[in-house]
Amino acid sequence: MLITIAPVTALLIALSVVGFFSFTQLTRTLVEQRDSELVQLAAQQVAGYWADSVFFLSSVASAEPVRLGDLERSQLLLWGSTPLAERFDRVSITDALGTVVVTMGGELGENLGDQPYFERARRLRTVVRSAVHNDAGGRPVIVVSVPIFDARRGGFAGCVLGIWDLEQGSLGQALAQIRVGEHGFAYLVDASGTILYHPSRDLIQADARQHPAVAALLRGETGAQTVTFRDRITVVGYAPIPLRERASSLVGDETWVGWGLLTSELWDDIIAPVRPTLIVMALLLFLVVALPLTIVALNSRRIVAPLQSLVTQVERVASGEFDSQVSVNQGPQEVRELELAFNAMVDQLRKYRSDIQNYVVSILTSQEEERKRIARELHDETAQALVVLGRRIEMADEITKEDELAAELDSLRDMVDDTLHGVRRFTSDLRPPLLEELGLPRTLELLGYRTEREEAFHVNLSIVGQPRQLLPELELGLYRLAQEGLSNVRRHAQATRVEVRLIYKPEAVTLEIDDDGVGFDVSASTSDLVRTGRLGLMGIHERARLFGGRATIESEPGKGTHICVVIPITAIVLPADDGALAAEVSASAEAEARDGSEG
Repeated sequence: MLITIAPVTALLIALSVVGFFSFTQLTRTLVEQRDSELVQLAAQQVAGYWADSVFFLSSVASAEPVRLGDLERSQLLLWGSTPLAERFDRVSITDALGTVVVTMGGELGENLGDQPYFERARRLRTVVRSAVHNDAGGRPVIVVSVPIFDARRGGFAGCVLGIWDLEQGSLGQALAQIRVGEHGFAYLVDASGTILYHPSRDLIQADARQHPAVAALLRGETGAQTVTFRDRITVVGYAPIPLRERASSLVGDETWVGWGLLTSELWDDIIAPVRPTLIVMALLLFLVVALPLTIVALNSRRIVAPLQSLVTQVERVASGEFDSQVSVNQGPQEVRELELAFNAMVDQLRKYRSDIQNYVVSILTSQEEERKRIARELHDETAQALVVLGRRIEMADEITKEDELAAELDSLRDMVDDTLHGVRRFTSDLRPPLLEELGLPRTLELLGYRTEREEAFHVNLSIVGQPRQLLPELELGLYRLAQEGLSNVRRHAQATRVEVRLIYKPEAVTLEIDDDGVGFDVSASTSDLVRTGRLGLMGIHERARLFGGRATIESEPGKGTHICVVIPITAIVLPADDGALAAEVSASAEAEARDGSEG
């Protein structure tokens, strides 16, 4: 026994010594690689968050009350916009001379017409981000200026201003969610190395150009490095915010470049979890000595233990955990053969479940990829061509000396702006914004607000039950179903009111759409929908079937239309950690789906 224990003990000691010397360098390299990848991903996420914020401002600028100069309705629009209130410290609307006429958190009557960002937005007709400057109250702010255009008011009608107050912190909301290890944090600098956001408020507007990572960032580099700064060792990742690389012309102006994201984590915090390793190594050495004694005790359970392990694994599989595998590695040959047969059965069940889910995901993914491709082509080709056309018209307007021709060019430029707005709105319809960030209920609410604003009917959305997390592909599918239902109302129903209900139950999730429109004669078979040209309704049926659910459509001429989609709660439509619940409610979910389709 001593001959067996001695080499193992010596090997463990040798491994501990080698690991002690190589641990620091290896950990540092791995952490730097991790932080380099993390900061680039985080920079993409922050860029997306700010691009969405600009999109919200642009939506306000293109709203009818704002374009027509209806101050009362514009004020209601601002106060009713939760995303703007969450993303900016103040939001204001100015007239064509730069005077604030509507505000949320700002000061009415303040004149901003002489500000460089206002003049640039008016002249270039594009979204502009200002540099850090002090407002009328002496507070450091950054302003996002979105021009307002309306042909009926003579073209340029003012700007919608989103204001980030560096002393309040809305600018750093996206950064505050970034997690770097246990105690790490992220902060933001501009093109001059000035800190725009930092968890420590006293460092905001500090000059950080002397920091090695900031200096590397200002040179255009991306990566991570371990630095000693002010007697503290930190691992710092750095990357520029790629706003102009986003597939959106809203942030295409050159004022949107230059900002950089940095993540910082103390080296002491990184290695703190590993310090107990020495104690673990000592325990391992003790176990090596005690192992021969435990072998005697374990042999007494050589028959019982494998069977107990097998029973435990069977119970886990019965509850829906198909990732379980029996690993006995001991016991009689018969038990080992039973282990192999059981694992083969679990593999088949897991493959079957995975194939079904992959089938659903692949179908929806291909559809969404095609939508993204069309949206991308509209943006990259049509929208960009309209931008260029508008600029060419503006150049022609600047050089013409004929008043009549100049007026025609201004009218033509306004038509181009309206067409560009329509293309961007269609692109937004193809790609649902913020579904992962806001969740399905809130995204459906935004869809209802936008539809109500653009169409002649009222949309009322209600959520019944406790919202729960579903498979992202299912949430996207339900969003598309609601979008298609509202589109059918717009094209055919001539309705004045639409009710949309999203119902969460333990055994199913249901989407209902009711309108008070003209109605129609429902076909007895879904195949008749294709023959009669009702492809939108046929798409609703097919999308529901992809998730194992059913869609029912009830309508009569003059009595409106009722659409009901019922999706059973099974492992296919739930995230992986909800698989056990799906197994329990599978039978009742199928019954609910049948009831929903028959009702």
